[in-house]
Amino acid sequence: MPLRTQTAGGKDEPAKTTKRRASADQGPAAKVAKKNGGGMQRHTQEESGGVPGGKKDWIKDGPVDQRRVRLLTKDVREPKTDGKVVICYLQRDLRVQDNWALLLAQEAARALNRPLHVVHLLVPDLAFKPTKRHLSFFLEAAREVEQELKQLNIGFDMPFVTSKDPKGKLQNALEKIHEVFTNLQPALAITDFNPMRLPTQVVGLLTRVYEEGLSPLYQVDTHGVVPCWVASDKLETAARTIRPKLQKLMGEFTMPFPKVTRHPVSSIEPLYPLDEDMIMRAMKPEPPEALPFWKPGSKAALQQLKMFATPQNLAKYGESRNDPLADVQSDLSPYIHFGNIAIQRCLMEVLKVKESNKSAAVQKGVESFIDEVVVRSSLCENFVFYNPHYDDIKGAPEWAQETLSKHEKDKREPQYEFKDLEEGRTYDDLWNATQLQLVREGKMHGFLRMYWSKKILEWSKSPQEAINTALKLNDKYHLDGRDPNGVCGCMWSIAGVHDHAFKERPILGKIRFMSYQGCERKFDVKAFIRKYPGAASNAVDAVKEGLLPPAGKPKAEVSQAAKDYEKEKQKMLKSAEENARKTQQSSMLPREKKMAANQGKKSRSQGKQEADDEELGQEDAEEYTEEEQ
Repeated sequence: MPLRTQTAGGKDEPAKTTKRRASADQGPAAKVAKKNGGGMQRHTQEESGGVPGGKKDWIKDGPVDQRRVRLLTKDVREPKTDGKVVICYLQRDLRVQDNWALLLAQEAARALNRPLHVVHLLVPDLAFKPTKRHLSFFLEAAREVEQELKQLNIGFDMPFVTSKDPKGKLQNALEKIHEVFTNLQPALAITDFNPMRLPTQVVGLLTRVYEEGLSPLYQVDTHGVVPCWVASDKLETAARTIRPKLQKLMGEFTMPFPKVTRHPVSSIEPLYPLDEDMIMRAMKPEPPEALPFWKPGSKAALQQLKMFATPQNLAKYGESRNDPLADVQSDLSPYIHFGNIAIQRCLMEVLKVKESNKSAAVQKGVESFIDEVVVRSSLCENFVFYNPHYDDIKGAPEWAQETLSKHEKDKREPQYEFKDLEEGRTYDDLWNATQLQLVREGKMHGFLRMYWSKKILEWSKSPQEAINTALKLNDKYHLDGRDPNGVCGCMWSIAGVHDHAFKERPILGKIRFMSYQGCERKFDVKAFIRKYPGAASNAVDAVKEGLLPPAGKPKAEVSQAAKDYEKEKQKMLKSAEENARKTQQSSMLPREKKMAANQGKKSRSQGKQEADDEELGQEDAEEYTEEEQ
């Protein structure tokens, strides 16, 4: 897909292209590129939206495939002649190396013989919730970026917005953008790409200011391996529809990253230096607290990738990635979300393993990881980019909207309050354990995110309330919250996005159903529950309060079940007093047995249907098991 230049009406116009052979890579990425055609499309000077003065055409001859680049200021193409600096806004991908946006910005700054400044406009809710957990992770990583940029003679500014009101924060953001423009006086600017709503609005403000200031603004997709607007020019319906497009293009875009080097023109002193203490005081972040076992930054991210990308780990990943008890996830998701590491770097490293180790298990693991980190990640970017209702029931496929609307009046019992869900206090001990994992560890396993979301639908007044609740919990506690991957995970589970219709049932309609028993067939549910103290006891308390699923049972049966749970709890309390020195884990075992027994009370006819009808893992099901890295 050619470079697309945004018109005043918001449409994209393709530019004509010419082909030029790509530079060779010595590793497996080059072989992939050669297999897929080996060429990169470039654009002529006129088609690229203006070229700075000097002998070298930084747009045409620079290091960045121009299909990654869009000109946002339609009527402003030429660099401002009296501009003093080149600015690179890194709002999503805040890292120095392996960054196509920063590479293009440095190429422009060299061509113009101008200083280079990286700017991050810190806006609450733009890329993460302003909680202690998220803000502390971000600021520590940002400090690493600042230090690296200083060594490279590149300036770094971080103006910040404190308003948390939706309208107020945009107004404050506009004011800060004006301040930066006035004080730094850019000849041109480059920004990265984030399809989420608030980041897109901020880029709209940037575009407005730069058009008024007669300075061009370019956008570079440095997040995905294949740029979002190149991967597809329409809303895709499933992984199977976007996968062949990505496979065709992946090799062309898996080119080696040049290094961002020491800049030849000295930068001025930062006007908005990074001050963590001031930002913390001004933004007043709320709980949850920071997680000390997550080490932020690019160095930590690359170390995590190095630990994961081994033949042994990739073989285990291919075999057991859907088992929440198997410690095989890459744990890269927070780093990718905060821009600490490039997805392309992750791809290139696992391709090296694939090239050097031909065992079937390793090959399967590499392909599984690529499918998650490239294909499904790109599918999520596509969904958010092309669907303005990505976090709304209106964004669901038509069949899903119809079936959920048909069943919206179905009786939902129980209906949990947000606080009950947040604290993991439901009758379902597996759901409680999953929620407690999220709260305590900053992530939950991808397989369980599906079960977790679907139960929220069963317990909510409406599908829209379920979406709102799932996203609110996701964004507050997940380190990688406020991300297209998280949005798609919730929308797949609740609203049938990227899925298809199944056997109709109450509340869910034709949305895919996931059962407790199905999870038991996949992994050791009881062992998982034991990992999170409180999950089982919270379930017993919920049952005592009468918060039981109806499951088509007469009220008398529900009441009897509650009485049974009460008797069981009294026995456990007595046992706990007698064994006060025993571990919490051991004391929970009887509860889990009881919970499992009650969860298993289903009619025989329903049981087989649940076992065979909607079992996850079927290739034709297009299951969404996002890489929870």
